[in-house]
Amino acid sequence: MNSIKTIALKKTMAIVGLAWFVYVIFHLLTLINFHYDVIGFNDYHVWLNQLLTYQLLIVILLVSLIFHLYVGVNRQIANNHSRKTSYKKPYPKLIPRWVAWSGASILLAFIVFHFIQMRTLDDSNLHQHLLEIFSDPIMVLIYFFGTSALCAHLHHGLSNVLQTLGITAKVFSTSVLLIVGFIFIGFISIPASVYVK
Repeated sequence: MNSIKTIALKKTMAIVGLAWFVYVIFHLLTLINFHYDVIGFNDYHVWLNQLLTYQLLIVILLVSLIFHLYVGVNRQIANNHSRKTSYKKPYPKLIPRWVAWSGASILLAFIVFHFIQMRTLDDSNLHQHLLEIFSDPIMVLIYFFGTSALCAHLHHGLSNVLQTLGITAKVFSTSVLLIVGFIFIGFISIPASVYVK
């Protein structure tokens, strides 16, 4: 029964992770207009943030993030305390455990920081606020490391989901790398554009 519960939690965690992945893509696409249309960019985000459905989505994402974090930490603790080492999932040798935990911690801190920062900005001139934020090199570094942690987590998570589904072909591994690369370049292009212009 306990194993059934564990499998159910693992699948639910994967679904929550995929939901967040979809939101990350959506979030990235809403930012691309930053490069082309200042008025359209500001007007769109004012409209988006006034939608009740979007506010509900934010609440759902926050609750699902807490669930995802809770299950992930508990699964890792349970794995570490497994009595039989034959059942204990080995950690990848190329990635030290402290690196993985540090990356996840950085990502969580970045999500909280980014959420609070964006919720305190005036939507009516979001474009200008972002220009001001990214004119500070420290903020650029924060977003660089935050985006790097996000992409590393996505690469790990998407690879695991595909493996769980029995998809291990090299073409899919390459697709995951391309998707993660697209996400990284897309998000980093926002602060980078402040210095390129």
